[in-house]
Amino acid sequence: MVSMRNRKVISRRAPVLRKSAAESFRQYLQELQDENDVLTITKEVDPHLEVGAITRKVYENGEKTPLFENLKGYGRIKDNGLFRILGAPVGLSKVPGQKLGRIAKSLGLPSTASGQEIIQKINDAKRKPPIPSKEVPSGPVKEYKLFGDDIDLTALPDPFLHQHDGGKFIQTFGMHIVQTPDGRWTNWSITRGMIHGKCSLVGPVIPKQDIGVIHQMWKDKKQDMPWALCFGVPPAAIMVSGMPIPKWTNETEFIGALTGKPVEAVKCETNDIRVPGDAEIVLEGVVSSTETASEGPMAEYHGLMFPGRSRECPVFRVDAVTYRENPVLPVCVAGRATEENHTVWGVMIAAEVLTICQNAGLPVKMAWCPFESHCLWFVLQVDLTQLKALKTNMKDFCTKVGHVVFGSKPGWYIPKLYIVGEDVDPTDLKDVIWAEATRCQPGVNEFLFEEYGNIPLIPYVGHGVNPETESGHHRKVVRCCMFASEFGDGELHWEEGSFRGSFPVDVQKRMEDNWKEYGFDS
Repeated sequence: MVSMRNRKVISRRAPVLRKSAAESFRQYLQELQDENDVLTITKEVDPHLEVGAITRKVYENGEKTPLFENLKGYGRIKDNGLFRILGAPVGLSKVPGQKLGRIAKSLGLPSTASGQEIIQKINDAKRKPPIPSKEVPSGPVKEYKLFGDDIDLTALPDPFLHQHDGGKFIQTFGMHIVQTPDGRWTNWSITRGMIHGKCSLVGPVIPKQDIGVIHQMWKDKKQDMPWALCFGVPPAAIMVSGMPIPKWTNETEFIGALTGKPVEAVKCETNDIRVPGDAEIVLEGVVSSTETASEGPMAEYHGLMFPGRSRECPVFRVDAVTYRENPVLPVCVAGRATEENHTVWGVMIAAEVLTICQNAGLPVKMAWCPFESHCLWFVLQVDLTQLKALKTNMKDFCTKVGHVVFGSKPGWYIPKLYIVGEDVDPTDLKDVIWAEATRCQPGVNEFLFEEYGNIPLIPYVGHGVNPETESGHHRKVVRCCMFASEFGDGELHWEEGSFRGSFPVDVQKRMEDNWKEYGFDS
């Protein structure tokens, strides 16, 4: 086991100006602590299932993000453990008024930001000049270094997260960095990784995803792919890593536009990959072009697990480990909503879909992924004035939306689109269900598409009545949760039976002003 007492301090840095929470994982963690949204757990906790169980309960109850300081078999960080563990790093919060606070803070917004403000912040950055990363000679992640025989990933407090997982998934919320052989495209992305041995991981490299596209380029050259895996990166970086931006786009440049400052990057020890200089931990090496090993299963973002279903995946060889003092390993315990697959991936896909729709001239004013849908439903809200100007009808409009979205890069991940009007808030699942239940006429307001593929991780794609792997079907659907009249004069011809719809504004205000006097708590 790696011992703190045996580590050699390689470098120390001069003090630097404080970064924002979006730019620095440590600052992000500090601000969460300042807002009473972190629970530091000093009681001994077992990495085998206990860390996962606590974190899952945190997700499901909206509790504070847990910081595990004392891991069974490894002691406290100051004694002999290589890292602490942070669970639910971008989970939802029950701090009043800050349900989306960790998402907002990751993007440089106040913790009180709404879903609309979050999507707007992401898409506003697309209209700003890209800011490339800035290479610096060193950073906190270079404070300690391990090479060769000193590396033993099996001796670390790697968490075993779910009882039927195929192994210990150290990589659930880190950021893979790979680069094309010609160096023109550097991709930052998130995909899982399981401990395979003392110096290796194994994980999926799906051919249609960017990491798979780049891996194929190296395989074509009969070379292993240089690679780095970074934990505890700038929160804005991990958010963008979950965003399906166009191929050949460098995530670092968009992250710079999002934060207004370049990402400070340092060169890896064993290859030419550049990594965030203030990351917590970096594993670096190569992804084999030929060697594979059994991987999985793992409970995934869709909330289902298929025990015993492993598959052959590429081996990631670790040649060096660098890390900062008292590092923190962020962990996502995937499963039933809401966890980071939904808060990060779902939000960032929605933002990209909104841009694609607007660039195509579609009258879409908001896009959102209801977290409860496990990244399988995406909701588009139309602008009725713009819709009316198109002089279209439901069938033609929904058909065009389906081709635009499903034919795009993020559309590959999306099997079901819901279209709603201006009286429905896409970020409120109750609103979406109400609209679907009252306005989506079966077989009439539903439009099917069979020419587009789906990500194979969707459970019914591989385990449904007609799995795509056997039948070749790639069915997706647009469900229009609007009335036909909204495509005509664009006016609402009904009233909503609710507090906001059934009472005059002055009555609503009087009720709100007197609410506590009536005896209600909030």
